[in-house]
Amino acid sequence: MAASAAQTSTAAMRQQLLAQIQAYQTNQARVNNGIGRLTQMDTAAITPLMVANVSRQLANESARLAQLADSIDSTIALTTHTHTQARRLHNALRPIIRRIRLPKAIELAGVGGVVQFDDQLSHGDVMKAMWVVEEGGEGGWREVADTLRLSEHCGYCQLPITVDAGDLQTHATKTDYSSLPRFCAQWMLVGRRMAFRRSNGQHDGTLELFRHNDNELRLIRNEPGFAITLNPPLPRPNRPVHPFSQQPFLQHAKPHDPPVRCRITWQPSVGWVPVAANNGGVSASASSMLRTLLLTHRRTAVGGMSQSPIVHVDRSVRGGHLNRMLTRSPHTLLDGCSDVLRYEKSSGDCVQMPMLTSSDNPFIAYIAFGFPPGLNDNQNVHIIIRTTEAPAAGVANDAPFAQRFPRTASKARRVLGPISPIALDGQAP
Repeated sequence: MAASAAQTSTAAMRQQLLAQIQAYQTNQARVNNGIGRLTQMDTAAITPLMVANVSRQLANESARLAQLADSIDSTIALTTHTHTQARRLHNALRPIIRRIRLPKAIELAGVGGVVQFDDQLSHGDVMKAMWVVEEGGEGGWREVADTLRLSEHCGYCQLPITVDAGDLQTHATKTDYSSLPRFCAQWMLVGRRMAFRRSNGQHDGTLELFRHNDNELRLIRNEPGFAITLNPPLPRPNRPVHPFSQQPFLQHAKPHDPPVRCRITWQPSVGWVPVAANNGGVSASASSMLRTLLLTHRRTAVGGMSQSPIVHVDRSVRGGHLNRMLTRSPHTLLDGCSDVLRYEKSSGDCVQMPMLTSSDNPFIAYIAFGFPPGLNDNQNVHIIIRTTEAPAAGVANDAPFAQRFPRTASKARRVLGPISPIALDGQAP
C-alpha cells in the first residue's frame, strides 16, 4: 500500500511540473514573438517612456530567467548525482550480499557445508537464492541437510553440492516455489545431484524430483509410474488399532514435509520400477521416503550390509520399553539416534527404522522394527539390526552378531535398553 501511494504521489508531482513548463513555454513564445516585432518598429514612433518601461521589464525578466536556469541546472545535477550514488551503493552491496549475507543465511538454514551456490550466479540469481534459503526461516533446510548427508554417507554424492543458475530456474516464480510443501520445493533444486551408483560404478539414476503439468510430482524418472502422492490416506485406515498409534502419520503430519505414497521399489535384476497402483507404501514424510529409498539401494544394489537374526519380541515385556518407543511421534528421535524413518506398506506391514549412526560415523547402522501381517495382532515386533561395519578381526563368522559387530551392538544397546539382551544376546523375555 505504501509503495502504491508513493508512486501515485510521484506521478501527480510530475504532471504538475509538466503543466507549469507548458504554460511557461507558451508565454515564452509570445514574448519572443513580441520582441521580434518590436525590433522591426520605427524607433521614432516609440516614446522614451515606452522604451524605459519595456527595458525595465526585460531587465527584471532576464534576471529571473537566469535564476530559473540556475535552479534547473542544479536540480538536474543533484538528481543525476543521487542516481549515480544510488547505483554505486547498489553495486557496492552486491558483493556483500554474495560473500556475507548469503553464506550467513545458508548457515542459519541448517545447510552449512552441505549446500552452496555457484560463484558465477548473476546478481538476480543471487537474490533469488537469498529468498529461497531464507524463506523457511532458521533451520528451514534441516530435512534437506539430513537427506544429503545420508546420501553422501551412502556414496551417492559429495558435499557440499553446488546449486547453479539452471537449478534455480526449476521454479520460475515465488508462486511456483510456494505452491509445493517446502521440503519438496527445496529438493527439486538439489535432487539431481544425488546419483545412485553400484559398487561396480553402474549408474542407477538420480533422486531427482520432477513437477509434471503443475499438479503431479514424480521421483527418479519423469514417467507416470514414478508419481508420488502427497498427504494420502493410510493403506488400511479402518483397522481398529494401529501398530504405532492411532493414525500416526495423519496426527503428526508436518505441512512443510508431509506424508507421501510412493510406488517405487528396487528389483535387483531390473532396477527402479513402479509396483501396482494399489501397492504403494506410505512414508511418514517426504524426507523419510527419500532416506528410505537411499538405504534400500545401499542395501540391495550396493551390498556390503550385514544383519542380525530376526528376533520377535512382545512389545509389552520389560516394562513396555519397546511399546513406548513405537507409539511416540514418528518425528521424535529416540535417545542415541540421528534419525527415525517410518513407513507402512500396502499389506499393512508397518516399519520403523531408528538410525544408529550419523554421517560422522565410518559406517551405517540402523534398527528395523516391523509388524508383518498376522503377527499376533500387532503385539509381537520383529527386530533386525543392519550395519555396514566391518566384522571384528579374529572373530569367527558364525559368532553372535554382537561379537562380530561390537560398535553397532553398543549403539543398539543404548536404544533398546532393557530389551537389548533379548535382541542381541538371545536372552528369553
